[in-house]
Amino acid sequence: MNLKDTLNSAIKLNENDWKIIQSLYIERSFKKGEYLVSQGNVENYLNLVIEGSCRVFIIKNGVEYNWALAFENDWISSFESFSNNTPSDEYIKAMTDMKVYSFHRDSLINFASVNSKFAKLERCIINQIIHDKTERLISFVSDTPDERYLKLIKNNPDVIQKASLKVIATFIGVTAESLSRIRKRLLT
Repeated sequence: MNLKDTLNSAIKLNENDWKIIQSLYIERSFKKGEYLVSQGNVENYLNLVIEGSCRVFIIKNGVEYNWALAFENDWISSFESFSNNTPSDEYIKAMTDMKVYSFHRDSLINFASVNSKFAKLERCIINQIIHDKTERLISFVSDTPDERYLKLIKNNPDVIQKASLKVIATFIGVTAESLSRIRKRLLT
């Protein structure tokens, strides 16, 4: 799905709307291992992944905790930093070479002020980000690690090729050893 289709799925855009939107984003590329944002830096962009994948994580006591993975057609940002124009508490790092369409904070503010259709589109994007975070939180409260792993594989079948087992393990809230046991159990 391309950007136009993604945005049209939220709200119908005419050609004039689309021309305005095209002037508001930039395409950025990141190599595997590069950071989209680092802890302590202000997140200035709301990004739509168009190619590749990345992970969002924090480091506590020297241990990385991956709390979000983003693939093609996912919106990604250090959202608290982006929303409040404050330093990020997290890192966003490319797991593969990737490309994103990036909307700068100032462009989005102007975007929403142009007309109510654009304000509605911005709300749809923000609501999707909030929905994804809420769904993740509910999964951690109500699902077992096995169920979280199965959901991840179902929703992102190629995650095994894009993320290390260590990243997947922390994403579902287990150790790498526990993930190995889960995978072995599920294969039998």
